[in-house]
Amino acid sequence: MKLEELIMASIAEFLDVEVHRDTETLDLSSKIEIVKKRIADKTKNSPNPSVNSGNFKEYEYEMFFRSNPNDMIKIDGWIPIETEKIGKADKIMEYIEIGLLRKIELNLC
Repeated sequence: MKLEELIMASIAEFLDVEVHRDTETLDLSSKIEIVKKRIADKTKNSPNPSVNSGNFKEYEYEMFFRSNPNDMIKIDGWIPIETEKIGKADKIMEYIEIGLLRKIELNLC
């Protein structure tokens, strides 16, 4: 799976968990755990090794993003970002402190 496919699959899975009769009453952390397991299963079985082969591990940080006010579906969350695209590497700790970045901890397996 390519990163874009992974993101879209994650969003689709989250929306499915959000509206499914059996999971709609769960708290957010429980829903996220379900989505993580589903995505881990999908990436293990992916014929495209771009995520499985270690490319995903190149992402050391995630950046917080917020939907635009005019978006039909509001999705606020985290997206992997390449370290060199952060801009000022000396500001990374500051960005982490204010909640704009967080360090990725891979627990997909």
